[in-house]
Amino acid sequence: MSKLLYAMYDLANSAYTMVIITFVTSAYFANQIVGDAQLGAAYWQWTAGLCGILIALTGPVLGMIADKKRNGRIIFLERFTLFCIITTCLFWFSKPNSSFILYTLIIFFVSNYFYEIASIFYNSLLKNCSDEKNIGKTSGLGFALGYLGSVPIIFICLYLFILPEKTLFDLNKNNFEHIRFIPFIVALWFLIFSFPMIYYFKKKIEYKNIAEENSSLKDILEIVWKNKFTSTGKFLLARMIYSDALIVLIAGGGVYASGVFGYSSAELLKLAIYSNIIAFVGVLIGGYLNDIFSSKKIILLCILFLVGAVIYGSLIAQTKIQFFNSVMFISFFIGSIQSASRVLMTKLLKINNLGKGFGLFSLSGRITSFAGPLLVGTVTYIYSQRIGLFSVSILFLIGFILMMSVKNI
Repeated sequence: MSKLLYAMYDLANSAYTMVIITFVTSAYFANQIVGDAQLGAAYWQWTAGLCGILIALTGPVLGMIADKKRNGRIIFLERFTLFCIITTCLFWFSKPNSSFILYTLIIFFVSNYFYEIASIFYNSLLKNCSDEKNIGKTSGLGFALGYLGSVPIIFICLYLFILPEKTLFDLNKNNFEHIRFIPFIVALWFLIFSFPMIYYFKKKIEYKNIAEENSSLKDILEIVWKNKFTSTGKFLLARMIYSDALIVLIAGGGVYASGVFGYSSAELLKLAIYSNIIAFVGVLIGGYLNDIFSSKKIILLCILFLVGAVIYGSLIAQTKIQFFNSVMFISFFIGSIQSASRVLMTKLLKINNLGKGFGLFSLSGRITSFAGPLLVGTVTYIYSQRIGLFSVSILFLIGFILMMSVKNI
């Protein structure tokens, strides 16, 4: 029961990733608010990068604070989830006018910050609802429900708000009210499906204050460095690089598809439906294999396939169907590498440092997160969106090389 409830949070928060970050709101911002797909993509990526810096600076400290409090991790999860839900609703005021560029970027920055901080405490609870033999399956189930669960909300957006000439609630399509209303749907979905997991963990799975009261920043540092890089430190260094590439793919996928291949909002959502179904299959298989083979091997395999898919989608694909194929390939492996990374980190940490440990996990995915979006955004601005996407493969390859030094667990 606890495994399914844990996985429901992935079901809840995936709506934000799919709709706000990747497919709908990002494309609406670039095409309708900025009015220039290439420039809008650069703005979106730069904002994601700046947000990543703040997450990197505050995540470990918030994790340390949570470790000191009784049920601190679940309490922080609840609060930051609610903050994300509330700020997501504010996208309604982002009208299709260049005067709303700064406003929209601020809302994206703030809501994305709350989303990512909440994810720190969600990830840290994986060990509380699984054992060593099935951590991979539990993590995989969470990502799988997240991908599959995104399909209904995408259908809602597509067939109730985007495709019909007369939308639900009779929203004004000329002023893009139908697109601006969709964040309300995302917020409601997030609230409904996150509540059972949060309620269960607050009431049924209590843990005592097992962290030292006098724990400090030195204790955070010792997780990754004790006269040399620890096993955890080596892994986080590798993840720091390949996560930059993942952030770019997730945050910039919709903007790239609309800018290079002319995908409409409806086509973007259809693409999201297919990619989520493929990701659902991939992450279930990856979660199963994760409990048989080491997480390191799963991560390395995923990186290699992702590099091939990125090169194909950026340099070779010339038609929508060819780009569609590259997205399906990326989707199959992107969930598995995220799930395997969460499992590996859980195995590396002790029960008394899960909060600050996953704060570092978030830091590793964010401390240089400005680098990926900044690199791709700048290359996109100077050259083209195609060359910008191709540069992602460089980050993956660096991450692969660093990952080779991490021991198998």
